[in-house]
Amino acid sequence: MNKIENYEEFLKIIKSDISIIIAKTKTCVVCKPISEKLKIFMNDYPQIPSYELYIEDVEMFQGQHLVFTVPTILVFSNEKEILRESRFIDFNKIERLFGLYLN
Repeated sequence: MNKIENYEEFLKIIKSDISIIIAKTKTCVVCKPISEKLKIFMNDYPQIPSYELYIEDVEMFQGQHLVFTVPTILVFSNEKEILRESRFIDFNKIERLFGLYLN
């Protein structure tokens, strides 16, 4: 997973057909295992770019996208948010969305 360093980089990334981003903090205990699970999950979808974003590093992201809890996984398509999963992540829902999108 690539790391998003600033808000401008994030804005370029979401212009793609589809992308997935996990927003987390450096002190979040839950974020690390969820992030690792997402990395493994994304091995089945190498055609979909995946990113991680630390909200401490990209402060504008939290306010602009209303991320109040971490981890939050966001799926974007052509600059629009099409799925959001927070704290308790339903990977089956993400898998169904990818199945619809890729078929």
